[in-house]
Amino acid sequence: MLKKTLLLAASAVLLVSVSSCAASTESAVTTSAGDKKITVGYSGAIQSNPNNKAIEDGIRAKADSLGMDLIVTDAQYNTSKQLADIQSLLNRNVDVLIVWPIDPLGIQPAIEQADSQGVPVIVQDTTDGGPYTSNFQVTNYASAQQAATFIGENVEATAKVVQIEGVPTVGVLDARNKGFQDGAKETGLNILASEVNGLDTADGARPIVDAWKSRFGTDIQAIFAYNDDSALGAASAKAGDFNPMVIGMNGSQEGIDGVKDGRLAATFDFHPVQLGMGLGWAAHELAEGRSIPKTVVMESTLITAANASSWIPIKALLGSQTSVDITTKDGVSTLNVTASK
Repeated sequence: MLKKTLLLAASAVLLVSVSSCAASTESAVTTSAGDKKITVGYSGAIQSNPNNKAIEDGIRAKADSLGMDLIVTDAQYNTSKQLADIQSLLNRNVDVLIVWPIDPLGIQPAIEQADSQGVPVIVQDTTDGGPYTSNFQVTNYASAQQAATFIGENVEATAKVVQIEGVPTVGVLDARNKGFQDGAKETGLNILASEVNGLDTADGARPIVDAWKSRFGTDIQAIFAYNDDSALGAASAKAGDFNPMVIGMNGSQEGIDGVKDGRLAATFDFHPVQLGMGLGWAAHELAEGRSIPKTVVMESTLITAANASSWIPIKALLGSQTSVDITTKDGVSTLNVTASK
């Protein structure tokens, strides 16, 4: 499916609310400012998660193409570790920090340290805490709302559902939790039960669903999970008459495979590789003394059996050379990522 020239922006567009017009491009390896090679630090929340790893890989691909060094840390869902990770990155004199905060307020001392040292900080899906140079957001809340609408349209408006939630202290996951709850209320769905998957894995989701299966049986018509791993864990509990619709989020390779083989009815692709490339590009812009918008929003894509075959694998995206430009129209700037074979 990967053609010689592939416009990633057709499937993943970053929309930015700004008042001024700007445009820039890059494609080949770019020399760093001055004689010092640019070093970017990325503090990940939990890198065993396929979506998070894809973001990291996207950042790395862009860092490599721009001639930057990248240092990655993995907080493993531990706020105290993430605080120490960020402080360690600052002690290693990184030029720019990219952070996916587990608990924004819990890492506030490190963010303040970065500010005092003059290190720009780009965060993912975070409005609490700060100060931040830029916040890259994906449409977590709206996508979870859309999942509820999808169930209402494809099962029934008053369907009985259960919800596997993400850890609520993580902003992106809390947005998904609340988005589905609000969407279910608006649609008329009946949420029978909800529970947090603290392990963030398929193995963590399966016993939750087994307990619900024993309690509610075939009354459960649909299961919404905040990520694909949890959705696949839920789907593994299907047997006999117990065959609820299962929806995940992230659009991971495993999730797409689940849609293709029928284990999942849908997932939402948040375009993690493209997001990572955008984050890497933004870090380079800041290190070179240029500015980027305060808020960047990326739209998700609903993946079902109807369009799963057109999904471009992560390895194909990472294997492509990319260029980035920003175009501004009517006060809205769009980040376009173009890949060629």
